[in-house]
Amino acid sequence: MSKSVTQLNPKAKKEQEKKFGYLKVLIALQFFLTIGLIIFGIVTIFKTDLIYIFEIFLGITLLVMGLNNYLIYKRRNLTILYVIIGLGSIILAVLKLLGF
Repeated sequence: MSKSVTQLNPKAKKEQEKKFGYLKVLIALQFFLTIGLIIFGIVTIFKTDLIYIFEIFLGITLLVMGLNNYLIYKRRNLTILYVIIGLGSIILAVLKLLGF
């Protein structure tokens, strides 16, 4: 039976653990942003003047989703879509807040 690269090279194992560590953080961030987005969406139903903050929150969530999609699944087309929609949402919300 052949050994894996991480068994033969301890540096590769450390790099793999380091990479997996920040991916866990990004996935946890996406989870908390999604939960916050759901809660904030429910609050926005009752307080409609908070819609701009909801849109900014949505944009940030989509940017993190795009980053996770690129780093974990290596899907570039959907990543571009997430980033475009996320940035668009943030820009439109800021423009609305400024009164344009």
